Amino acid sequence: MSSAPPVERFKGTGWEECEEFILAIRARAFWEGKQEESAWMAGFAATNFSRKALSWHARLPEDVRRDWSKLEVALLDKWPPPEDDDE
Repeated sequence: MSSAPPVERFKGTGWEECEEFILAIRARAFWEGKQEESAWMAGFAATNFSRKALSWHARLPEDVRRDWSKLEVALLDKWPPPEDDDE
């Protein structure tokens, strides 16, 4: 059996780290067969916040913290891509 896709701790340093974190959470959820379980994804993501991102996450409303769809939007709102990022 292959090993689980790695997920690096998200520190909140910027867009590129945010994008990598979102993709890593999605990949891990798919690997676990949990890609349709928003609460599982949000809970798993919560175990991987540190530093600035941990403080930010702790202050989010509970409904956002428990729902990956809402948490993903909150991440992208806080650490958006650059305006000229067309890649």
